[in-house]
Amino acid sequence: MAWTSPVESKLTHLWQSPLSMVPSETQLSWIGSILALGSLAAPPLAGYIAHRYGRKMALLGSGVLFALAYVLFVTTRTVAQILVGRFLQGCGIGFALAITPLYVCEIATAKRRGTLGSMVQVCMTLGMLFVYGVGPYVGYATLQYILLIVPVLYCVAFSQMPETPHFFIAQGRYADASRALEYLRGEPIEELQDEFGAIQHAVEESARHRATLRELVGDHANRRALFICTGIIVLQQLSGINPVQFYTQTIFEKTGSELRPDLAVIVIGCVQVVASMVTVLTLDRLGRRPYLLISAGGMCAALVALGTYFYLEAHPTSISYPLDRIAFLPVLALVVFTAAFCLGFGPIAWLLIGEMFAPSIKSLASSVVSSTCWTVAFFVLFFFSSLDAAIGTHWLFWMFAICTAGAFLFTYLFVIETKGMSLPEIQSRLNETAPVINDKA
Repeated sequence: MAWTSPVESKLTHLWQSPLSMVPSETQLSWIGSILALGSLAAPPLAGYIAHRYGRKMALLGSGVLFALAYVLFVTTRTVAQILVGRFLQGCGIGFALAITPLYVCEIATAKRRGTLGSMVQVCMTLGMLFVYGVGPYVGYATLQYILLIVPVLYCVAFSQMPETPHFFIAQGRYADASRALEYLRGEPIEELQDEFGAIQHAVEESARHRATLRELVGDHANRRALFICTGIIVLQQLSGINPVQFYTQTIFEKTGSELRPDLAVIVIGCVQVVASMVTVLTLDRLGRRPYLLISAGGMCAALVALGTYFYLEAHPTSISYPLDRIAFLPVLALVVFTAAFCLGFGPIAWLLIGEMFAPSIKSLASSVVSSTCWTVAFFVLFFFSSLDAAIGTHWLFWMFAICTAGAFLFTYLFVIETKGMSLPEIQSRLNETAPVINDKA
């Protein structure tokens, strides 16, 4: 997801690029945005593979897709080949984000499930920090070889991990399920009969109750949960987080800040990791709504400041002192923006899907929300450069600021608090018609 940050700069300088000519603005827009189309197209196939051949096979498939993408990048001589590689990267992301939560949920104990599930955001930010930290200091081909090592090592290591007991039970392979559970818990199956029975009951109940789109939109609680989760995920994408992550180095190059762009993106990467860790450690104590409100407010303030800096840069006569006196502002604004996103709208948007929907409907709801997410992400990424040129960088970031202000209002009016609530309690709360604004944080 951070690949374009160091690579776009290399593609626009022929002495660093594998291409014979500099890509056009439209081609660069496609290189940035086609990843979202891959992420949109992949989950249905990933779901089929996970259901038919196992969660482990689907997750190994994500590693293969990433490896193929980097092979294409290493050997490329054309923009078309880069686009195919970016699409495969998107497919790998679609596989990983669709199946990883399912795999984690099915192998983890109930006590560890929440923490391990929220670690997905931390791991994503660690991956971005790795690219931010390595990309600017090595050549184009060297970066692709380094990144190719990651999925290769992943496939070798993960091939030694077990399939989930849930999948084996769904296939009627009870002996394999017993062995998998023994491996995961490190205890003999005789001491795990209660857990094994609970898994078997959950799988059989899910098989009897097939979710439908009519049930998703017809039931009041499901419809309200879908409205909340879809609204949050759309506003997450309209905050501008993907353009900022994809083009961090390019944005810093435009600011002319005294802090070198390659160092600035590393600072941003570190902030992402720290903020994500803070959320993992404190979310269950403070709750979802407070973090979402803090996140939206912080992003809005940062984007207003960032837009103001670019406005002053475009209209230097509007201030009576040199612009270099506030050269720190874009770095500070992007640090605050990134931290605010990773505190709330980054991890919680996906966490709410897992909390608000019953297991029988969760997969369908997740597919609908994910499809909406990546559709919006594609349009935001594709038109980012065009809007930048058409209305100016300052208005572009002010537009994102307006969207984050809308995110604050949406959270305040519609999002319910789910901290410490069981699924029946959440469903009961969703069935209420009272306004949410009186919820206690």
